[in-house]
Amino acid sequence: MVYIYDILVNFNDSYLLDFFEWNMNDSIENLKKVRLYHISTNCMDELIENKVCVSNYFLEEIFKTCEVYTKNSIKTFPYVCLFSDGIRVLAIEFDSTGLSQEKSKLILEEEEDVLEIVEDMEVYDLSYNVVGREKTRFFLTRKEVKMRKYLMTEIESAYHEKSYEKLKFLYEEYFETEGVNYQRMKDELISSMAVFFDSKHVSLYEMLKLSHKRKQI
Repeated sequence: MVYIYDILVNFNDSYLLDFFEWNMNDSIENLKKVRLYHISTNCMDELIENKVCVSNYFLEEIFKTCEVYTKNSIKTFPYVCLFSDGIRVLAIEFDSTGLSQEKSKLILEEEEDVLEIVEDMEVYDLSYNVVGREKTRFFLTRKEVKMRKYLMTEIESAYHEKSYEKLKFLYEEYFETEGVNYQRMKDELISSMAVFFDSKHVSLYEMLKLSHKRKQI
């Protein structure tokens, strides 16, 4: 069995964050010791994209093998380990039934160290079942996800609170044309963020934030 020592993880059950999106408010853990498994690329894709359930045998194999530094001592995580396909590295915490819970990538330097180690390891045949899809971020950054959520809330609120001048302004700023009716304006603005979040969306976000700030002065 192979262990990795002294690495940082940022477990998150909402979205898998790249290391450059971590911030000071995150619950970043310093793992003293964690077990590493070399898996196939197909297996890694499924672990990243889906919620999975591993076997009881695997749970027993990793039970309390992960140690984490705390402020005054060292504690153990019941079911945490690292996976790598030689290209990427993923930390996963499982619950007692084997269901994947929180996941984390590594910071770049530590990921590169793990990738060097995994080159000499045999591929492990992980037994698991896919039980559902993970949430999709549409390849947005963490900041863009936050701005998108804010904009969608503002647009929905403007429509339901009948702030039609605000809705009309947002629509014309984004599409550079007059809207046909208020419901369609609302629906088209929301649909415009279904897959893409572009510079025009960012401009709308910044205008709304600036407008709210002025109202507070």
